[in-house]
Amino acid sequence: MLRRRPRYGIDQSLPLFVAAAILLVMANAFPIVTLQLQGDETDATLLRAARVMYDEQRPDVALLVLVTGVLAPALQIGAALYVLGALRMRRLPRGFAAAFRLFRQSAPWAMIEVFALGVLVAMVKLAHVATIVPGIALWSFGVLMVVLAAAVNAIDTREIWARAQALR
Repeated sequence: MLRRRPRYGIDQSLPLFVAAAILLVMANAFPIVTLQLQGDETDATLLRAARVMYDEQRPDVALLVLVTGVLAPALQIGAALYVLGALRMRRLPRGFAAAFRLFRQSAPWAMIEVFALGVLVAMVKLAHVATIVPGIALWSFGVLMVVLAAAVNAIDTREIWARAQALR
């Protein structure tokens, strides 16, 4: 197969990107896990993990966590919402080409699935040392992984460019 055309296009991908935006906010606002060790309880969030890495003299790892877990997915989702929302309202947004390019170029850096796999491996390793309670963010990341994949696969770049050309 040389080309696959999604069945619903913008009508399906726009609501999926809205859901992805909500899930990304939830995944970064709530704890991923709560660690209980010897009576102490600590909530682990993605931003807190990056801060700890920075404080531990690992700014490179902190930056990588921030870019792949927060910034790139936010850019990808935000650019998609900007472009698809405007096209859905039959308007050509300012900076359309740049926004769509940002959407396409941020996709390889949005590594939600890699992050989720890393969290699961860490949870298995830490289960021998501490009690681990999954948080809302862990479930949000899991659902975000599926929703974002569905949203990206529902986009037909040719349809988007054709709609943009028709609005010029």
